[in-house]
Amino acid sequence: MATGRSEMMTKTSEQVRLLGEQFVDFSDVSDEVLPYLIRFLVSSSKTFGDPRVLEYTTVNSKIARVLHDNPASDAMLRIVYPDANGHPLTEGLDRFLSRSLSGQALRDRLSVCSSWIADNFVREGAKVIDLGGGSGSYAFGAFQTKKPPVDFKWRVLDNDPGALAVCDERTTAESLESVVETQEGGFLSSKSICGQYDYGVLIGVLCGMDHDTAVNCLRRVQLHLRPGGEIYAATLLQRAFDEDPRTFRILCNVGGWQLRPKTLEQVSDIFAEAGWEIISIGSERVNQPGQYALVHARAIS
Repeated sequence: MATGRSEMMTKTSEQVRLLGEQFVDFSDVSDEVLPYLIRFLVSSSKTFGDPRVLEYTTVNSKIARVLHDNPASDAMLRIVYPDANGHPLTEGLDRFLSRSLSGQALRDRLSVCSSWIADNFVREGAKVIDLGGGSGSYAFGAFQTKKPPVDFKWRVLDNDPGALAVCDERTTAESLESVVETQEGGFLSSKSICGQYDYGVLIGVLCGMDHDTAVNCLRRVQLHLRPGGEIYAATLLQRAFDEDPRTFRILCNVGGWQLRPKTLEQVSDIFAEAGWEIISIGSERVNQPGQYALVHARAIS
């Protein structure tokens, strides 16, 4: 998940700027979630980024505090993802955010991607590298669907030591030490490059990248894989902003959180330019368009 704060702290994305110019209706949101003044401020295009909204959200939302500290943090996902009983452990403003269409899309993304990876990448003797994989949620999700076969390996590469510590703890708790390993480092760094993996997983990393940055990222991903290696990637689509502007309006106020949702055509162009053959594109919703493009592709360059 994490790409590093420096990569996200760039000039305001066009999508965020356009969202900031819109009126967004919060009139039906309760005072317990957003008091009247905050509803008024966050609704109006004239006060997008108002410091009072930032102060309120970071005081009353763990999600907002996490994103304000590190926009690429895996910790935000762990708040939204299900607990052991299948329900996110959230209250107040975080409950509002996690129960939104975008919060549901994140949970569906975890479920759909994990199942897909289990069916297609978890194979005997295969090696998977989870690039920007945070706390390894997709590895453990896949293993709930399919037990790791003989000689299967999954490496989580991330630059967030806290997220990797969570992964290591869960690896030990689930007796998967022979299967899952972690490595601290940025996957775009030459120091972390190792071209020995059959499959790559890249969930969410492209969401904050513009066209050129995403192309460069996907070219660097190939260096981690054997020739003809395959990738499974998920990136945010413009549909997410269009169908749930309230969630993004709140979160874009926390500062430094820049998302660059793309159209399906733009996603296809990025993969093609980076030297990938797209095998299939799906979404987190069964048989219908969703908020994410789930891309299965093969390296051709």
